[in-house]
Parts: sequence; structure tokens; C-alpha cells
Amino acid sequence: MKIIPGGVKDTPSLTEVRVNAIVEKIQFDMKKVELKAGKKVKLTFVNPDFMPHNLVITKPGTADSVAAAAIALGADGFKKQFLPESDSILHATKLLEKGQSETLEFNAPTEAGEYNFICTFPGHALLMRGIMIVK
Repeated sequence: MKIIPGGVKDTPSLTEVRVNAIVEKIQFDMKKVELKAGKKVKLTFVNPDFMPHNLVITKPGTADSVAAAAIALGADGFKKQFLPESDSILHATKLLEKGQSETLEFNAPTEAGEYNFICTFPGHALLMRGIMIVK
């Protein structure tokens, strides 16, 4: 699998974002993404790693509580994609295996702020996180 580096492509009507999991690092290759409030976003998450990963965008200040709720899913975690039921989750991919990708299309929040994106697979959220800065 050829890995295309993560990045942002901005046009007047759409911001395209690509984020990859870094193989054997438990990290995203993009740590910060700047978005215009309310603008259409097409975000593609690619997992070239042997471990499962997802990408979950949370409301400001809620990433750690969402990660803890994912861990609390316990034995039901895989069945639920390690996505807890939470109003703090704005957008999320499913849990992706090696070589899989998923694209999310949404409008950036209309409220300016710092929105975290994390992997909610148990133990990953401490290292596997980034921030979307909405202006």
C-alpha cells in the first residue's frame, strides 16, 4: 500500500483533508488542521497500520471523556467500533483495519474553537490525537 502523506487542499467551496495513521507509532500524521467555520469538509482517514484505528472528532474539551467512555465499552467495544454513545462526538469513522480508508463529509462547526480528533481504540487516544482549529 502506497502511503500518500496527509495534508489539506483548500478551494473556495471545499476543504479536503487527508489523515493517515502512522505505521507502528500510534499517531496521526496530521496534528493540526485549520478550518473555516461552516465550510464544507471532506476528510479521508487512511489506516496503513496493522492495528485497528478510527478517527473521532469531538466537541471542545471532551476528547478524554470520550476516550474513557470507549474503554468502558469493554467486551462490547469491537461490536460498537469503540464508539460510545455520546453527544460529544461530532463525526467518526468506523474502526478501520490495515489498508482500509473512510471518507467523512460534513460542514465544519459554525462555532470557532479547538476540536480534538482522536482514535478511541483502547489506549490509543493519549498519543493518537490532533486538533481542528475552527476560525
